[in-house]
Amino acid sequence: MNAAPYGSGILAKGPSAYPRYAYSEADADLVERAGQMEPACEYYGVPLAAAALQFSLRDPRITSTIIGMSKPERIPQALAAVPIPDALWPELDALAAPPREL
Repeated sequence: MNAAPYGSGILAKGPSAYPRYAYSEADADLVERAGQMEPACEYYGVPLAAAALQFSLRDPRITSTIIGMSKPERIPQALAAVPIPDALWPELDALAAPPREL
């Protein structure tokens, strides 16, 4: 289960606007990785937050992804339906942190 697909905001707002992860100051490596993801997503016209959410949805280890919504009107902003070109995924996979052993 992933209950934080946006990393508490770094992948929703972008690391330049919100360099925090798990509600704490993000380490430099994480900020750098997220900072490299931003232009890759921009190149394909994809919001970083959409890629973050769909990254979680496409990971076979994750059976449920939870996103918080403050109002029902925000559901269209969930970004699960934003088209993401297949060419973007290998770039994001290369920038993602290696999977942790569970």
